[in-house]
Amino acid sequence: MEDLLSWARRLAPPGDLSLASTTLLARLARDGGSGVSALAAAEGVSQPAMSQMVARLERDGLVARTAHPQDGRALVVVLTDAGRELVGARRAARAAALADLLDASPVGDAEALAAATPALLRLAQAATSRRRELAHA
Repeated sequence: MEDLLSWARRLAPPGDLSLASTTLLARLARDGGSGVSALAAAEGVSQPAMSQMVARLERDGLVARTAHPQDGRALVVVLTDAGRELVGARRAARAAALADLLDASPVGDAEALAAATPALLRLAQAATSRRRELAHA
């Protein structure tokens, strides 16, 4: 499993973003804006660590803090246009790298991976749910 995770990380295009930062950007692209505390809980890091990460990404122009739509006193972290473009470019590069690997793989591997994908997604969702439960315990 560690080899699989390491391989998946290597599919990502090179850059100066940490795995934690790219994961956060992907979460914001998928789920929309959220407060720092909620992001910290979802990512399994401390609130101060998330605040530092958000500050770096904000300085780089990839995220912005905006007023919460229902509570103007609270702030929500959202992707900027540059952040959305970066997430899209990284996804496209990863997809192209994976397609190249699958094209060079033995016949049947792509079908086997497609068949295993739903189970892998359920496993990932269960792990995420468990991490959230532990963070709120």
